[in-house]
Amino acid sequence: MNPLLTALRHTLRSRPLLSLMYGITLIMGLIVALPFYNTLVTEDQNSLAFLNLLNGFDYTIFSDFLHRSKRSILPLISVGRWLGLTYVFLSVFFAGGILTRFSQLSSLRSNDSFTIGMFWQACSYYVSRFIWLFGVTLLLVVIGSGIWLVLGTLIGVVMSDTLTERGQFWIGFFFFWLSALTATFLLCIGDYAKVIMVREDESNAFRAFRRASRLVVRNPGKTYGLYCLLILIGAGLFGLYFLIDAAVTMSGWLTILLMFVVQQTLILARVGIKVWSLGTAYSVYENLLKFQPVPVSQSVPDSPQELAQSDEDSRYTSE
Repeated sequence: MNPLLTALRHTLRSRPLLSLMYGITLIMGLIVALPFYNTLVTEDQNSLAFLNLLNGFDYTIFSDFLHRSKRSILPLISVGRWLGLTYVFLSVFFAGGILTRFSQLSSLRSNDSFTIGMFWQACSYYVSRFIWLFGVTLLLVVIGSGIWLVLGTLIGVVMSDTLTERGQFWIGFFFFWLSALTATFLLCIGDYAKVIMVREDESNAFRAFRRASRLVVRNPGKTYGLYCLLILIGAGLFGLYFLIDAAVTMSGWLTILLMFVVQQTLILARVGIKVWSLGTAYSVYENLLKFQPVPVSQSVPDSPQELAQSDEDSRYTSE
């Protein structure tokens, strides 16, 4: 079966996992949204200017409010930054649990129900490895994409006297896309390195990234191609949201409620695409590599990796 469809089917079977991740994301958003709303109500001084923001963002209103209520807003901005870092950490933290879930679903076990205990155990088991992998991936992304940006800037400066503004724009556009493609390619490798760490209990981030690099380079269509497809699906959802936002005029509580539902649906879809992307990487990796059967163990797994190994043993036994 197509790995993309297999991963989608497994993602849809993991509704409790999606609900858990969506709930945590919603709580993190409310931590900032509710204090910001209370500050806005306190500082607006009964002004009707903020009602104009319902029809679209107005920078003048925002800048005036920020200038007048800077002392009240700056702490909230600081909290937003820390929550951003927390979101990045949770993204790394959840990856181990997500991949262990797909390891469970891809096996031939009769009991594939989702349990929060197993999910947290898997997240905790792999988080230290994934943090190291995140550092390796981030370093390579900064270096790889930064080289193209610096090169494009230097070429633009050197040829500034001979090129028109349109020519400089196309040079910048070309090198920007080279930088973006390099960054997404390295992030794709990072996902497959996570799969290797979970699937083969690899603890060395550099070795996992190197092995994942060879895998992606040898199979660019099945790996990077599907990764880009999922990025395009996510971008398409954002485009659809902006079209709905432009068509709906928030003039009353009904339309405000409608846009709130649309926004929450988009957030849930983003969570689903994140899970789907990791599941696709896991499915592609299983299809590309053949594993040798190992002796069946009757012991109860104590770690997520042992759980995955037990799943694989069950598969070969049934075969």
